[in-house]
Amino acid sequence: MVAEKVGVAVPLLIGVPVPLLMLAEKEGNEENREFFDLTNGITYTMNFPELAGKQCLGVGIPGWLFTADGEGNMNLFHLNSRALIKLPHMNTLQGFNYDDERGYCEHYVQKAVLSSDPHNNNDDEDYILMISQGVPHTLAYWKPGKNAFITVETRRATYSDVTWHDGQFYGVDVRGRVVILDFRGGLEPTIGRMIQGVPSEFICGMHLYIVHSQGELFVITRDGIFPHPETKTYGVKEFIVFKVDVDNESHDEVNDLGNTSLFLGFSASVAVDDVQQYGCRANHIYFTDDCSCAYYAIEKGGGKDMGIYNLLDDTIEPHYTGESYHRFTPPIWIFNTPFVA
Repeated sequence: MVAEKVGVAVPLLIGVPVPLLMLAEKEGNEENREFFDLTNGITYTMNFPELAGKQCLGVGIPGWLFTADGEGNMNLFHLNSRALIKLPHMNTLQGFNYDDERGYCEHYVQKAVLSSDPHNNNDDEDYILMISQGVPHTLAYWKPGKNAFITVETRRATYSDVTWHDGQFYGVDVRGRVVILDFRGGLEPTIGRMIQGVPSEFICGMHLYIVHSQGELFVITRDGIFPHPETKTYGVKEFIVFKVDVDNESHDEVNDLGNTSLFLGFSASVAVDDVQQYGCRANHIYFTDDCSCAYYAIEKGGGKDMGIYNLLDDTIEPHYTGESYHRFTPPIWIFNTPFVA
């Protein structure tokens, strides 16, 4: 199947995109979604039947979402223009077993990252979508005109996160290793350069993120992702940020990010280097609940573990004070212009 574009493909981003917390789908009101504007403290309610019953992931480009349903259908969707880009079915992913995943496919893709805005590519040939898939825990990418996703990296360790910078994708696995996939000059890699990013003694029992900021590569660890054996609760206790030197295969712990804040969760990890413009605070990590290993068995799902972490004094405060829970699509970060009612 060739991916097709449906709907209006005209960007409607007017003004500066701001951090929005897209709240969880509500039972009985699936076609309406709420968006909490972190900058202005306003919650918008918008009608998006295109998102009903689907897993939604932010892809790191303002306005765009990756969506997947229980039958393995995947799309890219733009919140403002409502442009819809239909992607190849999950059965084109190497190692995907439809019989095993049928009815639960919305859980299968764990991260999705776009290299650039599809609206800004007139020939539809210049952007790339990279995803981190479930079993067999590999990365796969798709470009317009392709009939299927192309698998890269067949190592056994699960990938925790992936990011894009200057023509290359960078992925980090649960063992702290960083893979570099070079797409510069029209390259289409099926295997990448692997380095040891953060040693295993620093990451046991942690969730890992990876992000570029002002030319530097950072790997971030998050603890508290598993239920406590006695209290049965879970939640962030600490984030640790490491700057990774790719050339020397070394790392240094960083306690001060200068004028930068980080946004972490199920969506693409984002570094905001101009906090005044976006209305957020430097040296803070804004996080949402992606601890699926902890909330999977909880009836109401995920949405508990959210907040703002201060890297300077290790304190945590809330960013959204209401409740928003869902078993497969808890709140996520997106960047978009504020909605107009």
